[in-house]
Order: sequence, then structure tokens, then C-alpha cells
Amino acid sequence: MAEQFPPEIIYTILSRLPIKSLARFRCVCKSWLKYINDPYLQAIHVQEEPTPIMFQKSHYFKHMKQCEISLLRLLQGTTTVRKNPVLDFCFTGSCHKTLVLGSCNGLTLACYKKHFDGIFLMLIDPIRKECYNLPPIKISPHMRMLSRHEAAGIGFDDSTNTLKTVFVILKEPLLSLQYVKPQLCTMVHSYSRSSSWREIARIPAYPISGEGVFAHGRLHWLASRHKFWSYKDGRKIVWFDVKLEKFGLTDTPKLKGGGREVNYEQLVDLNGEVGIAYRCNDIHIKLWILKPEGWVLRCWFDLDLLPDYVLVSGCLNKDGDILLASSRGDRLFVYTQKSCNLRQVDWDDGRLANIRMYRSSFISIHTSAGSNKNKT
Repeated sequence: MAEQFPPEIIYTILSRLPIKSLARFRCVCKSWLKYINDPYLQAIHVQEEPTPIMFQKSHYFKHMKQCEISLLRLLQGTTTVRKNPVLDFCFTGSCHKTLVLGSCNGLTLACYKKHFDGIFLMLIDPIRKECYNLPPIKISPHMRMLSRHEAAGIGFDDSTNTLKTVFVILKEPLLSLQYVKPQLCTMVHSYSRSSSWREIARIPAYPISGEGVFAHGRLHWLASRHKFWSYKDGRKIVWFDVKLEKFGLTDTPKLKGGGREVNYEQLVDLNGEVGIAYRCNDIHIKLWILKPEGWVLRCWFDLDLLPDYVLVSGCLNKDGDILLASSRGDRLFVYTQKSCNLRQVDWDDGRLANIRMYRSSFISIHTSAGSNKNKT
């Protein structure tokens, strides 16, 4: 192929192919692998519509659990799950609530084990059906009790084509706001540099926890609430610049009444944009999106049409339709942007699941992670 066509023609052809096909074509020959793994092709490739992805516990044995990963399809209002899961892996029961910790460029970050030897993370590539085990994060005995204060995420530094994993953890019990700085620790794993974690000097201004949302070169978390302080100007969003490796703050939307009517807040990836969902007075859910000019109200849903606890999974397609799932993952809903209609989707699998939107990509992890790669 390389001898018959100039590179620009080859890149044009490959940019029009589906990502799943490109993932298979990498095995044809070395020249095809070189073209498909080239960052230039990643930059010019037309992004496909996001796909719902489901993480679901399937089997239990001893102290381990089996997790299945499946891609979902919406056909004429009915959700059908592929009969065979994309892949599966094992994890311990101690981390089932924080299993998924972020997603970027077709890769999903998951915590699959917490042990006396440390915290173990895994990168999952559903398209290539591969898992990459990251080096364990060493923790001291008293840190094991502070898992609720852990924050993680993955982002891509396009200036160096480097995938980075960020992990923020509390080193000591949080006693007051004035002791935040010495108690927090920021760990970064860069695939192009080393196979080990490195601690950086910069830490967030507030403790953070949970999954980071990656958008426009930054990871975003909601600042953790704590009894020792209150937000006079509203709750903050902590961001981490993946390229500069520094933290900053962004204000949340200005709400009437200072946000006293908010019962629940959730940060969500809206097709590459940062969104925040508010549950207000147990009456409705408001969804905002962060634009260059500031926060814009995206849409809102009445709770009389939804179960008590529902989460926004993300944008379902390029038309802006929103997928929502109950907190148990056993009920699905779709909000149609054009008609402003909210409907429940037929769901024939009542098992608990963790459902979110997945944006496929054929980007490759640098060879520094090759020694930790496991094919499923």
C-alpha cells in the first residue's frame, strides 16, 4: 500500500474507516501498523458517535469478582446488549464502588484491587480487547482507611502525545482546612517517560475524590464537601492541566438561593465538554454545560418521570440526546434534544450495572506499558 499511494492519500483513506476496522487492520503488516498508530491520523480522524458502555459484575468466586464489559446499542427505542461481552476481568470486592475512575481517547481507567501492597489500577481498551496493568501505588497502613478521599483520572497531553494518569490521595486524616496542603499527595504516571509513578509538588487547593472528567486538556473534579469550611461563592471545580501539571479552580454555575435547593451534584462528560447535573429540591434535575463564555443551562428533567436516584451517563449522539441511568444501573432513560422528550428505554437486564458513554479511539499506549499489557 505504501508503494502505490503517497502518505496523504493513505491517511485520507484511513481517516474514513471505522475505528473497529482500524483496530483489526493494525495486524495486517508493519506498514499498516505504522500508519494507524501515527498521531496525525488520530488528529484528522472523524470522531464516531459515542457508545453506551456497561460495566457489570457477573460472577463471584472466593474473594474476587468477575466484571463484564459490554457495548450497548439503541435500536428503535429498545436497548440490546451484545450477547457476548467485549471482555472481562477480575477485581476485589473492596473497590466495587470506585471501579471506573475515568476515560480518555478510547481507554477506561479502573481500580481492580486494593491490597496491603498498594492500590492497583488498570487501563481497559474495549476496542482492542486489552487490559494494561499500571504499577501499584504504594500506600501506608493508615491510608487504606481513607479510600473515599481518593481521586483519579486519565488525560492526554497532545503536545507530547503522552497519556497521563493522575492520582490524588490523602496521606493523613483531614482535621481542618489549614492542614490540606501537607496532607494531600499527587501522583502522576506518564507512559512515554517511565513505568513508575512520580510524586509532583503541586496539589489541589481542596480535597477531591472520585472520577475525573477530561476535557480540553484538563481533568476536572468537584471539590469535596467538608464540615470545616463552606463555599461562600458556591462549590468549586478543581482542574488539573495535563500538559503543565498544575491545578486550578473554576466556579460552578450561579444558582438561585446560593444552591441551597441542591440535593445532589454530579460532574459528567458531555461529548468532550464538562457538564454538571444538579438535583434540585427532589423535583427536577438541571444539566449545565461549561462553554468558553461560561455556564449554559443545557436541559432539565422532572423527577416525576424518573426514579429517585438517577445519574447522567452522557451525550448519546451528535444530536445531543442524553442517556440517563438509575444509580443501580437497572433502568435507562433517553432525553431527545429536538423534541425535548424524556422516555424510558426497554431494558431486559435487571442486574446492577455501571453505565456511561464511551468514545472509541484507536490511539495506542506507549511501549513503556508493554510489559504490563494483558490480552483478554
